[in-house]
Parts: sequence; C-alpha cells; structure tokens
Amino acid sequence: MFERSVYASGNNRKLVLLQSMVSESEIAEYELMASDFWPAKEVHMYRRWILFWDNGITWRANSVLPYGGLDGITLDEAIEYVIEFYQTRRTPPAFKLTDACRPEGLDAALTQKGFTKHMITLFQTAQIGEISCSIPRIEVDIFQVTEQSLTDLFYKTGFEKKMIDVRRGIIERIEGHKCIARVKIHGNIAGLGLGVVQDEWLGLFSIRTLPEYRGKGVAWSVTCALAIWAEDLGAKNAFLQVEAENKPAIALYESMGFETLYEYWYRILENEPGSHITSTHC
Repeated sequence: MFERSVYASGNNRKLVLLQSMVSESEIAEYELMASDFWPAKEVHMYRRWILFWDNGITWRANSVLPYGGLDGITLDEAIEYVIEFYQTRRTPPAFKLTDACRPEGLDAALTQKGFTKHMITLFQTAQIGEISCSIPRIEVDIFQVTEQSLTDLFYKTGFEKKMIDVRRGIIERIEGHKCIARVKIHGNIAGLGLGVVQDEWLGLFSIRTLPEYRGKGVAWSVTCALAIWAEDLGAKNAFLQVEAENKPAIALYESMGFETLYEYWYRILENEPGSHITSTHC
C-alpha cells in the first residue's frame, strides 16, 4: 500500500502574494471549480443556480451556488423553490455565498427570510512553485486513496459512521489524481491531509494535526508534501478553504505563501419542519 515518502523541507521558497484583488467573474469561476473537487451525490440546475445535495453531510455538498440570473422568475420564488428542494430531502436549506452571487440583494433577502449566517471561510491560493518549504524535516507518507488510507484519513475525527460513509463517497467520486498524506511520530498517526489534482490545480482538504502533536510542524509538512506530489503531476497552483476563526491555520498558510482571494459564508435556514442535518462541518 505504501507508495513513497517525501520530506517537506528544502529550498526556502519565498513568500509571494498571488493577487490583491479578484473580479466577480473570477470568484464565480473559483467557486465552480472548487465544487468539482468536492462532488455531491446530487447536482440539480434551477435556472442558473446549482443545487447540491448529499445526505446532509458537509455544507459544501448540501447548498446552492447562485451565480446566474433567474430567467423571469422573482427572487422570492427562487428562494421558496430552494427551501422546498431541501425540505423534501430533510436537510436545512443553505446557500454558499460570496460578494459575486446573483442576483444582487440575495444575501439581504435570505436574511429577511430567517436564514442565518454561518462559517465565514477564506478561499486561499498560492503558486505551487512559490510555496515556502523549509525546516523542520518530518517524513510524510503518500498513499493512493484506498479503503485503508481513507480509514486513516478519518482517524480520531469522532465522526459517526454515516458521516464517514458519505465523505468516503464524495472522495471516491472525485475525478483526477488524489492521494492521502500521513505523518506518523513514534509509530502513531500525528497528521493527515487529502490532495486532489485536476488540470493544473491542487486542492487541499481535511488537513489536520492531532491535538497532542500540534506545534511540531505536522500540518506544514503535510501541506508541503502534497504540494511536491502535485507539482510532480504538473499542477501549478494550489487552493484551500479555511474558516476565518481558525487563526493558527491562517497564520500557517500565509507563512507558506497562500493569499486570501475572497471569503464565502453560508446562509442556513435552521429548524425547518422535517429538516435534519447530520453534520455542520463545512
């Protein structure tokens, strides 16, 4: 099962800022790209909105991407359609929003209808050739996505079986190259992460360090190892999504050369009759 080891260390690549601003059309393109990296079980088009659903596990796979016009219907009618769509699937209606969403006034309209704001998240990118990789030297094992490596990925997450099964399904549906990076310290799993390469982009997901190993450069090493793996496959850019409240992770990624291009957030209609959500993780 083991394929190779890499060392996340080396050439002190300098920190760079990729961009200072992005246009609304670019934000929409990034959001559509990111949705391909985390494919939901069901994808529905409603006018020019995209509705995702996957058993209520992860908001990214159970929310609306609204990046187009409504073709003659009112905003209120469109929102009511979304509410009914998710209610019939016993999942709280949710929108994944940015400043580029359409039509204008959507966020305010959702607020008026009782949708509450959750999980402000930063979308960060870096050029892979400029990601800073220096000490410490921690060996990172790179594995293909298999039953065993997925079991490792969910090690000590505390997720219920359904939550793990749905996430497995999402990862198995991902197209392109994918791998799981793992750090062991004294024989124990210390950190993990999922890397996905599509075209020239690396998507970084589920990067975490177990609490007892924090402060040892584990997440840094996992990120670097995935960048090295992706660069070997021809990837030139990397992106990740990190919650705005996670200050340590943001500081880490910025020190490595990642820059925030924009932020997104969710508007969620909670406590809807018949709705049930199993996971609030993004």
